[in-house]
Amino acid sequence: MEKLPRGITGFWKKGKRRPSTTDESLIKNTVEKIKQKSLFRTLVLNAPKADNNFYVISLFSRNEKHLIGINSSFPLYCGIKSMPDWTTIEFYNLPNSLTVILDLNFTELRSDFLNTKLKEVHLTELDQVEREQIEYWNTDKIGNVIFNSYD
Repeated sequence: MEKLPRGITGFWKKGKRRPSTTDESLIKNTVEKIKQKSLFRTLVLNAPKADNNFYVISLFSRNEKHLIGINSSFPLYCGIKSMPDWTTIEFYNLPNSLTVILDLNFTELRSDFLNTKLKEVHLTELDQVEREQIEYWNTDKIGNVIFNSYD
């Protein structure tokens, strides 16, 4: 993905066509598949709120914790290692036991790509309002554009 697609940030200008949305039923079905095939004691799905553009699936077992981010506009997902502050996400690659389930409906974005420094070429397809948000929040990594907490 050399150029980020219009709408990936979740922002749009009033009066313009709203970005596409990820099918929530696919996310719920994926959560059910993870429940059926895993040893996680707790599984929580958090929908996007007004100040972020991604779903978070939280998985907890006795020995493991995984956070999965799913973009609200495009069927893209990532592993979230931590969110040290509300503008930054630290990414990691999820274990194969999870990606084989997620890859049925979504495309994985690996940490090496998500941690890539943001360049002008990545922004050429975005609307002006999206570019303004990226500049305002001083976003420097591709991943923090695709999975953001802009308000």
